[in-house]
Amino acid sequence: MTEYFYETKESTADGFRAVVVTPFEDGNGRVDFVTLDDEHHVISLEDLAFLVRAARSLPRELLEPISMYPVVQPQAVAVPASDTKVERPERAGGRWSEAEEIKLSGHFKSGMDVADISKLMERSPASIVSRLLKLDLITVQPKA
Repeated sequence: MTEYFYETKESTADGFRAVVVTPFEDGNGRVDFVTLDDEHHVISLEDLAFLVRAARSLPRELLEPISMYPVVQPQAVAVPASDTKVERPERAGGRWSEAEEIKLSGHFKSGMDVADISKLMERSPASIVSRLLKLDLITVQPKA
């Protein structure tokens, strides 16, 4: 059995911190991390995956210093009049089946773009992107 791991270290003015992720062949894994106050913690790889998914839903300003991003003033958005019916895809808001997730994965891996997948699967583009994130087929990177 070959054991491998992923390691990230960071030295700041306040101290040193590190994370070591060790995946196991059975799909489980271990995450060891040392915090700035030199405390050692261990969680499962499954718990780390949950934390990553949770972090994706947070405003980036909570996770990174605000000074890294330019200040953007909110823009006014046109809202359709109440008598205008907004077309929603047939499957909008519906649960995803395992078969749909497999189809989505196949379409995405074949190079199909989100707009085309959205039409084909009768889901909104936001729903497609959301599910691709959940399936770990895409990641969100902050702009540099």
